[in-house]
Amino acid sequence: MVTDPLNRPVLSYAHHQFIILDEDIDAATAVKLMHGKKAETIIVTNKVNDYVGIITDSDILDKIVMRGEDSDQVAIKTIMTSPLITISAKANVRMALELMRLNLIKRIPVTDNVHILGVVTQEGLANAIRTSVLERQFRPYRVVIRERYKPIWGNLGFILQFAGLLFIAPAVMATFFGEVVTATGIFLGITTMSVTGFVLNAYGEKTPMNLRQASILMVSSFVMLSLFGSIPYMYVNPFGENIDPITLFVNSFFESASGFTTTGLSMLVYPEDLPKSFDFYRSFTQWIGGLSFVYLVITFFYPERKLAHMRGMLGGGTLKLKQLILTIAVIFSIYTVTLAILLYISGNHDIIFNISLILSAVTGGGFVPSSTSLISENFLELFVLMTGMVISALPFAFHYAVFSKEMHTTKMRPEIFTYFGIILVSIPIFWYLLSLSDPASNVMTSVFHTLSAATTTGFQFMDITLLSDQGKFFLIILMLIGGTAFSTAGGIKVGRILLLIQKLTNKKFSADVTTRSISSVSSRYDHAYHGWEQKSAQHKDDKTLNEAVLVIILFILTSIFTGIMLSFFSGQNFLNSMFESVSALTTTGLSTGITSLDADLGSKILLIVNMIIGRFEIIAVIYLFLEISKIRKL
Repeated sequence: MVTDPLNRPVLSYAHHQFIILDEDIDAATAVKLMHGKKAETIIVTNKVNDYVGIITDSDILDKIVMRGEDSDQVAIKTIMTSPLITISAKANVRMALELMRLNLIKRIPVTDNVHILGVVTQEGLANAIRTSVLERQFRPYRVVIRERYKPIWGNLGFILQFAGLLFIAPAVMATFFGEVVTATGIFLGITTMSVTGFVLNAYGEKTPMNLRQASILMVSSFVMLSLFGSIPYMYVNPFGENIDPITLFVNSFFESASGFTTTGLSMLVYPEDLPKSFDFYRSFTQWIGGLSFVYLVITFFYPERKLAHMRGMLGGGTLKLKQLILTIAVIFSIYTVTLAILLYISGNHDIIFNISLILSAVTGGGFVPSSTSLISENFLELFVLMTGMVISALPFAFHYAVFSKEMHTTKMRPEIFTYFGIILVSIPIFWYLLSLSDPASNVMTSVFHTLSAATTTGFQFMDITLLSDQGKFFLIILMLIGGTAFSTAGGIKVGRILLLIQKLTNKKFSADVTTRSISSVSSRYDHAYHGWEQKSAQHKDDKTLNEAVLVIILFILTSIFTGIMLSFFSGQNFLNSMFESVSALTTTGLSTGITSLDADLGSKILLIVNMIIGRFEIIAVIYLFLEISKIRKL
């Protein structure tokens, strides 16, 4: 409970800027001693050391200076205010102010009935009361900042510092190749990222967070990473000369966000003209954003139970920390090296481009390091890339289970089988739709672009603008469905659709729920902690279903709304605009040509927003504005 400032002890506001002098000392000496001690008040004593009066600057000014008296000849007892009014150290501020008012004075010595302990002034007490009132008014805001936002600042700061360390790799590569401009740009990004992380660490606290705080942290992490990741783009400026600063910033932020969210939409038509290290940097941002490095950083601070909701947002799934580290750091590295070697065998002999291309493939990114590398005639190369795309769309837990005896794929099989079934059915359908606009199209073109859409990777070598309306709409559906739960793929996810079908048909596909939402994973741990497992099972399933329905509805409504907005900004027809919006929202990267250097800033900003909210399947953004209790009531 906050104490009323008027009821606080008066001694707490007393100062010690006073001196005690004998009454017979002359005024000149008293003033010299007063200024030497930097005192504001003189307490006067008599021969037996009793306190008999008080002298202030105003007494000296009024009774000596203004009268023209000789200060050497005037004893201080003749100018002091007497008798001396004091107040007990046990009194409060209210009593001191009342005593001053009754005696028409502005300061009172505080005593313990023997000694003078200090002096309080009317001005000092008034300032203290004002400060106390302001503190009382702003205390709730400070509490909010300390309890709600300091944990976010502290963890965000550490994430930025950790990311700064990771980006040393492309910076060193640029330095090794002698690409000075690229190296300088990346080092600038690392420096600003690290300094900001240090400042946030200094003012924040790395403490456990609730679901809403975790949502804010995850979204703000990707926004900040995209912001600092845009610095190399602005420094290198691959967008052409004579570009204004605002457009340069928006273009750079767009490309950076596209990388960290693993979307892959790009305004760079000929990326093969960029320095090799810069191409690697672009793909490296997808590796950081797509493989849950943000989650891994946070896991070093919190127990598994506290991290269930974060793992849901970033794709950790049911894997524990050690398992997820092995999957990301070891298994996906093996995938990258193996597929890069196969690309080399297929005829691409540029190792850096190969690694960059595979980084984009296995993270579901789709950045093309070389726009001339994807051609339908090179079947081996396309097969390698399609393998990478499929890897990106399968659950992290599946990859771990394949290489480990600790886990089985049984519970994941219904979703994975359904996913592959959708792909197998979609290939002939899309081939037929493709033939409507291009009768000479081959099966490989259909297979590649069906996989590209279904895995939300976004690689393309065909001109989407030439595709029939039916073909575009079919790809929109594939992108919206997306990959499997807890993978690098975007979209609604097959698991949620299976869950809805399971509820509508009352058919159980597995002993376990086929997909775990953010709240349901968190709920499972919370109920287990309180010993409510049996009672809450049905309640948990209902909440999981409710959230799955909510995500499906939000994806569809957001796609339509942003499609309309993009059509307004770009002047393109609604189908092309919705295709582009869905591509950004599902972090796919396929494009009808709206994403270009000539696009207006409104279109670019809208696509940036779609990429970021799509990275968290929209639902995490909802948690930024609504309390978890409200979400559970939906």
